[in-house]
Amino acid sequence: MKRISNNNKTLLFNTVMMYITMASSFLFPLLTFPYLTRTLGAENYGIVVLSNAVMQYFQLLIDFGFILSGTAACSKYRDDKEKLQNITSAIVYSKLTLSIVGLVILSTLISTLDIFRGKELFIIVSYLPLIFTSFVPDFLFRGIEKMGTITFRTITAKLVYTAMIFILVRNADSYYFIPLSLAVSNLIIVLWSWSYIIKKLKMKPVRASIRSIRQQLKESKTFFASRIATTVYSASNIFVLGLFGYSDSSIGIYGAANTLTNYGKSMFSPVADSLYPYMVKNKNHKLVKKILAIMLPAIIIGCIALALLSPFVIKIMCGEEFMESVPYFQLMIPMLAMTLPSYLYGFPMLGSIGRNDKANKSVFIGAAFHFMALGILFLTRTLNFYNIIITTTITESIIMIYRVICFKKCSKNHK
Repeated sequence: MKRISNNNKTLLFNTVMMYITMASSFLFPLLTFPYLTRTLGAENYGIVVLSNAVMQYFQLLIDFGFILSGTAACSKYRDDKEKLQNITSAIVYSKLTLSIVGLVILSTLISTLDIFRGKELFIIVSYLPLIFTSFVPDFLFRGIEKMGTITFRTITAKLVYTAMIFILVRNADSYYFIPLSLAVSNLIIVLWSWSYIIKKLKMKPVRASIRSIRQQLKESKTFFASRIATTVYSASNIFVLGLFGYSDSSIGIYGAANTLTNYGKSMFSPVADSLYPYMVKNKNHKLVKKILAIMLPAIIIGCIALALLSPFVIKIMCGEEFMESVPYFQLMIPMLAMTLPSYLYGFPMLGSIGRNDKANKSVFIGAAFHFMALGILFLTRTLNFYNIIITTTITESIIMIYRVICFKKCSKNHK
């Protein structure tokens, strides 16, 4: 019987840990999501959905692609403790600086745009958890392949957040406790992470120079550009619908279907995330193809079953008030089948042959198409939920196909 190599054992362990982390991020919301839709109602849930969409932009600004650039840097210097210490501190300082910039931008937006009228305080409170994420060095743990730490820490924080939701969110007007609960959860993650770094890894935060901060921002900007393009075409859908005048209730109905779809997509990210540092080091392209050959048929069958059972799923997960979400959810399901190949042929595969630029370009092309399509829908007065879902599906198809074609072409030249 063929023995599993140490590298593959590490990959397997990290993938399992990331799936446990993902499961906690999936299962705990499955408890709170039905509770929140029923407790808040479509209108107030729509406010939460809009706020979450806006926060995606600022979370992206704060992360700035460090989860990829930082992971690669920490993986490269995993045996140099002093280098790891300097990299980690410089990235944390960079994220904190970006969080301050984001707060200034957000304050300007909520004071000028009508879409935020009456929601100003809730939007500001929703920004608090993002500030705490500035101090979370997950890129370090991923780079040195210590995913177990992230897993146990995340599960504990999710437990606290879930308990706080059930205790504090008691009626439709108590939705302010949602971001406050998330802030407490994120604070636990920060304290736990740095306790481990200081006590177990024997590292400590050091003062970062302006030069080192600039260097980290420079190295991460290509990853940031790619991720902002992705968020722009996904989170912008809800934002644009709000600007177009759709009510909080209708956005809540659409947002429920969109949230369930995103839960499904999140199931595939641990595979790509754990493969990225592994692929940079080992370039085992056959393994990725085996993963797709095994998982993709099962995913397609699951999507068909989910489409047939969607009325039951929406009723159980969201309640009777959200049954209008069913056709939206059914129309979004094809995107689930594209997610895994799109993720795997992105940074894990293209990055392994030194073509991160192609992974980035795929998202730029997709985002350009998406905004062009949104512009056409706006000008022709056909901007509605169905057309936005169709547009998003086409956008994700373009990104996936471009990545697969680019990898096949570039891998031949790389050999």
